Amino acid sequence: MESKFEMKIWMDLLGWLGAFCFLVSYGLLIGGKWKSNDLKYHLANVLGAVLLCINTWYDSSFPSVMINAIWGLIAVYGIKKSNFEYTKKGRFGTGNVE
Repeated sequence: MESKFEMKIWMDLLGWLGAFCFLVSYGLLIGGKWKSNDLKYHLANVLGAVLLCINTWYDSSFPSVMINAIWGLIAVYGIKKSNFEYTKKGRFGTGNVE
């Protein structure tokens, strides 16, 4: 059985990984490496939101849980809106975002 200290370390690690996902995805977007309708951009945001929701729930920071959950839902909406299709080239292409 894990101690409270060990659990806190794991929860903090999840929070840092979630923040890293957000920062990397935003940095790659601003740097022009990713586009706002790239699947990987949205998936990084969903992953970051999930990890930060777990971390902030554990810390009882419910306003942060809410904002991260909404951020993740927006990313899921972005995935649906972009209409990703698997192309003949064996990779995901992007659809148009209107």
